[in-house]
Amino acid sequence: MTTTYRVEVAIFAIALAVFGLVALALIWSGDWAYAALANATGNTTATFVIPPERREACGQEMVMDLTRLRELHRVWAAYVVGASDFPFGPACSLFTADEYAHMADVRAVFRGAEYAAALALFVLVFRVARARRRGDALRLVRAGSLIAAGIVAVIGIAAAVAFDPLFLLFHEVFFPQGNFLFAPDSNLIRLYPEWYWQGITAGVGLSFIAVALLVAGAAHWALRRRSNTYTRAA
Repeated sequence: MTTTYRVEVAIFAIALAVFGLVALALIWSGDWAYAALANATGNTTATFVIPPERREACGQEMVMDLTRLRELHRVWAAYVVGASDFPFGPACSLFTADEYAHMADVRAVFRGAEYAAALALFVLVFRVARARRRGDALRLVRAGSLIAAGIVAVIGIAAAVAFDPLFLLFHEVFFPQGNFLFAPDSNLIRLYPEWYWQGITAGVGLSFIAVALLVAGAAHWALRRRSNTYTRAA
């Protein structure tokens, strides 16, 4: 019986981590997060180099302030999360065919993550409903939430210590075709430099840990309240 309970807790924790991280990644993909990170790091402007084939019409460079950067990010984010079917940029497109192809792959990966999150949500509801019939739902939620928070915390510590290798490993796993490798002067890298990915990773991870701990705390409080109620009734 103990082994079965541990398996259920592990399944709940993994499902919670998958659903929560994808949901929070969707929230943190907003332009508000881009602006907040840009302001926090002092990166409120960026200079983009126009691709050679468009320089005659668009010039050599294009300097964007934070307002225009937010607009550009909003367009890409809408495309990646599936809110828009067509990527587009300013009148003079800043991105090469290879960069557009990579973002199409990012969109495919994120759509896969969304399907995984939907499946994880189904697993969560099923497990809680099953445990509720046994009167064990609160214990399952408390234990599973704590374990999920622990898993994400461990991953977060690893990312803080070795962000670049883990970031590269992530891309090698999900983009085995290798089209994520761009030159340092790539406009896609100029729009999404390392400070952005570090900030988003930290934001999603810390948000998940906070929410998971709040859920675990609420479940613990409900368990104590139920225990005290039963004691008084006896």
